Amino acid sequence: MRRTSHVLRAGLLAAAVAITAPACASGYYASYGYRGQRDVRQYERVAYDNGYREGIEHGGHDARDRRDYRVDRDRDYRRGDEGYRREYGDRDFYREAFRRGYEAGYRAGFQQYARRGDWRR
Repeated sequence: MRRTSHVLRAGLLAAAVAITAPACASGYYASYGYRGQRDVRQYERVAYDNGYREGIEHGGHDARDRRDYRVDRDRDYRRGDEGYRREYGDRDFYREAFRRGYEAGYRAGFQQYARRGDWRR
């Protein structure tokens, strides 16, 4: 009985480590070293804002030029690292936030002209 409980505890501990280890090493916080969560959010916001600015510009141009709504047409969206600096940490994390911002900005820029009647899909 006693041996069984030790084996059970060891198994539960191993399972807990196996579940949490990938989350800790996922790159979200791992590449930021000892920087705090506030810094991570700040860099995420910079990436999102950079993407939003690019997206609103390109979405507006596409609508004015009577192009179809296609976010992924632009090279900046596909690369996703416009404005990236090494101090921001993990480039993939930056790209993810940049693309979210780009999509939101593209939608806003495109709809701005669609609402004004400059172009209708």
